[in-house]
Parts: sequence; C-alpha cells; structure tokens
Amino acid sequence: MLANAVHLAADQTLTDETIISRVLHGKTEDYEILVRRYNNLLYKTARGILSVENDIEDVMQEAYIKGYEKLGQFRQEAKFSTWLTRILINCALQHLHKLKGREHLSLDILTREGIDGEEDAPMETTNPQVGENLAKALEGAISHLPAKYRVIFILREVQHLPVADAASIVGISEENVKIRLHRAKGMLKNMLQSNLNVMEIFEFHATRCARVAEHVMNQLYSLQPKLN
Repeated sequence: MLANAVHLAADQTLTDETIISRVLHGKTEDYEILVRRYNNLLYKTARGILSVENDIEDVMQEAYIKGYEKLGQFRQEAKFSTWLTRILINCALQHLHKLKGREHLSLDILTREGIDGEEDAPMETTNPQVGENLAKALEGAISHLPAKYRVIFILREVQHLPVADAASIVGISEENVKIRLHRAKGMLKNMLQSNLNVMEIFEFHATRCARVAEHVMNQLYSLQPKLN
C-alpha cells in the first residue's frame, strides 16, 4: 500500500492525468491514489442504485479493477471521474440484474428520456423516523426512488456534481438532468413532507475507504502477471 496515498489523494495539484501516466508506466501502487480520491463519489453513486452495503463495496471494487484493466483506453475526452463513474454504474446495474433475474438491464434504465409525460408509479411510504432523524429518513426515501431519478439525485444533490457532468455520466441531456432532479425532489417531498438536507447522508467513512482501497490494490497486485 502507498504510505502517503491519503495525502496525495487530497492534493489537487496532483492531477488524475499525472497519476494515470505513472500507473501506465508501471507504478501500479499509484492507482491507490485514484481509489481513495474517488471512493466517496463511487460509493454515493452506487448507493443510488443498490441498497445492500456489502453489494455496494463489491461493485466499487469491481469498477476499480475494470477501470485499471481499461486504463490504457482512457482518452481524456471526459474527466476520469466521469469515465470511472460510468464503469461503476454499469457494474451496479449488472449486479442488480443478477439479483433480480431480469432478462435485460443496462444503462437503458437510466437513459430513457421520459420527457413526453412519462411518469413512474407513485410511491407510498410511512417513516416514523422523519421527526427524529431526517437524514436516515431521507436515505430510506431516496432508496425508494426509481433508479433513473435516484442516480440523478445522488449525483446532483448528494455529490454536488455540475449538471453537465451528471448528464455525461448517465448519458442524457442536461435538460433531462434538470427534469429528473425536479421530479425526484417532488417525490421525496411527498414522502417526507419536510425540507431536504442531504449534506451529510451516504458518507463513506475513512475506515471503509481504507478497506476498499486495500482490497482493490491486493487484487491488482495479484493480477500483475496476467496484465503484464
């Protein structure tokens, strides 16, 4: 493990492109910097699709491994975080497909435009914790949003990504990002009857960040003979 990976992950003067170049030139250990840098983003995005914590960490690790294996294909046409998040979403949807046994489940579930009056079935929920613990109640409500709205809400309101980045990640127009966010908020307001405050929800704490980073790097080192 890279001893100062936590510090380097937070160092904004060290660009993703520089780290990627190092990794591609044989410094595999530097990939841990990217893992730690984007653990929170990937966790919150996966949390928008999956609900079981162990499944979320498994999918995150799978996304990091696939990202590493395809790192040479990253052309810097988009941000690395956007490219990696799209891999994560595909991994999460594939996992959901296995869980639900559906014949087909892909990014199509997130990219259907839904501008022409398309509406999902209304949701109903009763949550006795609303008055006692808004954050936990909100997490539960978000989990009940349809996937295409839930992911947009996570990217925009929890992760605070710009509209353009969210649109690029999911593969829809910026206008549709705004529409879906508006609908998501309306659904949540109906469920909670309260103001939204999502600053501290779905946090990926340091111990879990370290665990995922360790598992990913151990897998990469075990793959070295196959990848070289």
